[in-house]
Amino acid sequence: MSDDATETRLEFPDNRLLIDLFGEFNRNLVQIEEALSVQIVHQGNQLALFGDAASVAKAAEVLQALYTRAEAGRDITPGDIDAEIRMGGQVADVGGSPADQMELFQGGRVEIMTRKKLVEPRTEAQRAYVRSLYSNELAFGIGPAGTGKTYLAVAVGVNMFIGGHVDKIVLSRPAVEAGERLGFLPGDM
Repeated sequence: MSDDATETRLEFPDNRLLIDLFGEFNRNLVQIEEALSVQIVHQGNQLALFGDAASVAKAAEVLQALYTRAEAGRDITPGDIDAEIRMGGQVADVGGSPADQMELFQGGRVEIMTRKKLVEPRTEAQRAYVRSLYSNELAFGIGPAGTGKTYLAVAVGVNMFIGGHVDKIVLSRPAVEAGERLGFLPGDM
């Protein structure tokens, strides 16, 4: 090890949860190693993290957060690992009025509770978008296809509907008959 290299040891109490934490063929550990330039060695329920101090501290934080996620019975996907590496911080469970929900955004990540699952923004841009959805009566989301605009908007709407903050949700999409000149398309501004 070089002078700036450090070692940290972590111990997790439940070996069964480590199966989810490590992933199939340790793919979750490999993803963390590659993203943070650390080396992770595991034996039983103990992990040893090697690398520069900042990277090791971040990797330990990510592993603890993912273990907490596994304790709550939630899956750990590659996207969850990326989001945890990028955003980190405390998870705040959304509840209460829209004003209360906005206060929770100030402290960290936010989970949007729907009837079947928890939805959470995975990037800072998505987080800002969800913040805008909660704080404004009308919000426009502009961006490329597949970035989660509609998904997050519907999740926030369902959360507000379940919480009794809105009476109904109105979903619409452009209706254009075949052969008509299209003109304005979704995504154009």
